[in-house]
Amino acid sequence: MVVQPTPTTLKHNFNRCQDDELDLKTIVESMLEVVAYSPSKDTAVFKNTSDALEKAINEEVTSWYKGSSQDFAVLAVTTKKAVSTVQYFYPRHSFEVKFVFGLYTWFFFYIDDNADWLPLEDYQRRHLVGESETDPGLRQFDKVMGRLYDHFDQLCTNTMVCAAFEFVTANALEIKKEICEMKVQPTALRWPTFLRARSGMAQAFACAIFPKHTHTNVAAYIQVLPDIDRYMCLVNDILSFYKEELAGETTNYVHLTAQIEQKHSHRVLVEMVQEVGELHERIAATLQEDPTALQAWLTSEHGYMAFHLALKRYKLSELGVGQGDSETEV
Repeated sequence: MVVQPTPTTLKHNFNRCQDDELDLKTIVESMLEVVAYSPSKDTAVFKNTSDALEKAINEEVTSWYKGSSQDFAVLAVTTKKAVSTVQYFYPRHSFEVKFVFGLYTWFFFYIDDNADWLPLEDYQRRHLVGESETDPGLRQFDKVMGRLYDHFDQLCTNTMVCAAFEFVTANALEIKKEICEMKVQPTALRWPTFLRARSGMAQAFACAIFPKHTHTNVAAYIQVLPDIDRYMCLVNDILSFYKEELAGETTNYVHLTAQIEQKHSHRVLVEMVQEVGELHERIAATLQEDPTALQAWLTSEHGYMAFHLALKRYKLSELGVGQGDSETEV
């Protein structure tokens, strides 16, 4: 019997609240409730291989920059970010899968952190016409993407490659002067979603839940990837909102949506929490006929939440939520 997901009902009745009464802590806690999140005590599952993984990725990355003036300490910080990500998101993947996808994730942070000076706008053109990249790291990006095919379904890996190209473009868009200064029109309803869908590589992180050696039938999970993609974007934006408010950011998905829809940013967050609950139910319902795929998703979903709650960069402990106990400052 197929179990149909039911509409999500938030325990807290936000509809009774005025906009200025919408408390950010309560909003975050409501999201944790609708996905039934609880902290895991099984920390060894992702900590026991972290040192070896970090060493392996760091050795490969530093080999790309031999003879350059690159600050190797900065590269090491990027490696720590990548390792934390794959350890939390995919704690039960093999070391080999974590290593290759960790390198791919390394580029996510490297590009995101250095978009203001990397030649991103010209990346795809150079790639297509066969011109060499000027940055030693970017010269290796296509080779790393090629190695993903050893561990993931070919069509899913194609999606990962496309997601990386879109990510590069989104980073170039976000720093382009004309884009930063343009007036956001209230009729441009899909602009926040268009930009957000490309700026986080969530499609790739969704595909990475299902390595081909343990998930041999792509049809078992392919239909759910769009929902996982959307889920990851929403959860990240909700759990990143506090630190971005402290930093004075006003061009993120929440603020762009609030501006276009003429709503309070916290009202937008409440609606996002509602959608997260619906996606949580729908993803599980879609995967219910394949217990292996379902368990892989539930493991990754839990790790995705734990990543944001535990790492100090999100500052959620200041709100009174989150564990705030990670040793990694990312």
